[in-house]
Amino acid sequence: MDNVHDHADGAAVATLPPAGGAGTGSPAPVLSKVPLPTHLPHAQPIPSSLWRIFGWLLFGDFILILMEQVVPRLGSLLLRRHDLSNTAISLIMGTIPMLFGLFIMPIISYRSDQLRTRWGRRIPFMVITTPLIVLSLCAIPFSPMIAGWIDHLMGWDIPGVGAGAGTTAAIRTVTLVFAVTITSYSFFNAVCSACYAYLLPDVVPGQFIGRFMSLLRVFSLAGLFVFTFFFMGLAKDHMIEVFIGVGVLYGLGFLIVCLRVKEPDYGPPTDQRTVNPIAVFRSYARECFRHRLYLWLYAAFALYGISQVAGNLFDILFMNETLGMDEGQMGQVIAWSAIAPLPLAYFCGNLIDRWKSQRVIILFAVLLSIGKLAGYFFIAGPITYVIFTIAYNAVAFFWGVTVAAFLVTLLPKARYGQFVSCIAFVSALVVMVANPVCGLFFDWVGDYRYVYLWPAILTLGLALILWRIYLEWRRCGGPDNYVAP
Repeated sequence: MDNVHDHADGAAVATLPPAGGAGTGSPAPVLSKVPLPTHLPHAQPIPSSLWRIFGWLLFGDFILILMEQVVPRLGSLLLRRHDLSNTAISLIMGTIPMLFGLFIMPIISYRSDQLRTRWGRRIPFMVITTPLIVLSLCAIPFSPMIAGWIDHLMGWDIPGVGAGAGTTAAIRTVTLVFAVTITSYSFFNAVCSACYAYLLPDVVPGQFIGRFMSLLRVFSLAGLFVFTFFFMGLAKDHMIEVFIGVGVLYGLGFLIVCLRVKEPDYGPPTDQRTVNPIAVFRSYARECFRHRLYLWLYAAFALYGISQVAGNLFDILFMNETLGMDEGQMGQVIAWSAIAPLPLAYFCGNLIDRWKSQRVIILFAVLLSIGKLAGYFFIAGPITYVIFTIAYNAVAFFWGVTVAAFLVTLLPKARYGQFVSCIAFVSALVVMVANPVCGLFFDWVGDYRYVYLWPAILTLGLALILWRIYLEWRRCGGPDNYVAP
């Protein structure tokens, strides 16, 4: 049995792995009677009937990643064109969206785990938020025009009438409108992308998760390549068209994926009290913070989130202002350096399925730290940037695949979304503070080269925490008998 069934309408459906495999904790509905082997000396071949569901999920990831490049790649440039400071950029692009989603995402994730509809428990959230993502994304480049309309309505654009105060008020209006549109996009996308991430372990059997995540990483990089190579160069003169075009393309493509992917029958929900928010938070906190393994896990991802703040906010400005690249050059560099590690994809997936992500993730964390430190000292221009980025992305490729498999095999299957949202919740609390601190730091030092030193130091600390998680994983059964606490 392949754990895959075809519906009469042609859509592929993969059932959940049986309870008792890696990543299971509290009893989950047993949807297949074939037990997972406890030890795989060799990675099992992927059955042909599973490739259909793989295809739709990989296409969905491609179209999602393509859309998610717009705001991180172009948002900072767009805000800088309207004279916003580094601190304002860090608040708008990082802290404010996190603040809005901080207390909403745990509820969404918890309800997603407990939801039971004929369309599944993840896809309804994705279908509702996808059109809202498109509308918000299309509104972002129109923020200065919306601000201009507000300025005209308030009389701030009238020459000779409080010119200084009017100019200050106009800048504040542009900042406010950008904050609203980018926060709206960030929130809706967080809901949709989170539910999509929760969907993957629901429909991909556990014994194939390493290779699937490796393929997923390939399609993620393909989406990044298509955007940076074909769209980013157009943004210099056609910023609005890029936002709208990518948004509409994503909306149509992702809705098709939602229609074609069918979720399995999950059985009855494990908690019927989801109507009461207080009961939700009480149960959520009791389950998510009950074991020290999870506490170390939250600490690890919070530290990783802080390590990524500088690069997420200012790497594009390092390329633009420090190295002197324009939008077209940046797109070419990012595109080619992103796909360079693709030949490693198959090797990476097999490595994780055989040697377990809990072991190899520590090695990759150390290598990430060394790579960032090398970038700080040795990047001197566009050529050295390309050489360094290609080498670093090879390590980052392994890291990304390993993290995905790491969470799937470590967390309880029945409440996967709940625990992932808790990781995001704790990380957001910390990163929300780190964002403005990072912006103030770069306003103070005035040198974007520190986008490399910042993560180099923090990622080394991450490796130490991951070692502590590895020891807890061994205490809970290790590679052959692990049961999520």
